[in-house]
Amino acid sequence: MKARCKVCRYWQGPITANERYCPPEDVLAHEWGFCRRYAPRPAVEAMENARGKSFVAVWPETRATDVCGDFKMLVLAKEG
Repeated sequence: MKARCKVCRYWQGPITANERYCPPEDVLAHEWGFCRRYAPRPAVEAMENARGKSFVAVWPETRATDVCGDFKMLVLAKEG
């Protein structure tokens, strides 16, 4: 099984378009989720849909096919 975000114990996904902070066409292009390995971080880029807040802390968003060095296999995961 490949070390991908989709089968990592720290990944929560998929997330819906209304939970994302990016343009809808980007959401539809891939399966996205949140990396919950570390605490949410302040957003450093301007966000068009900041839900009316001046400052936002967000979980890093990753595609299901992304890979990182902190990967830990999700117990009993099956690649699909």
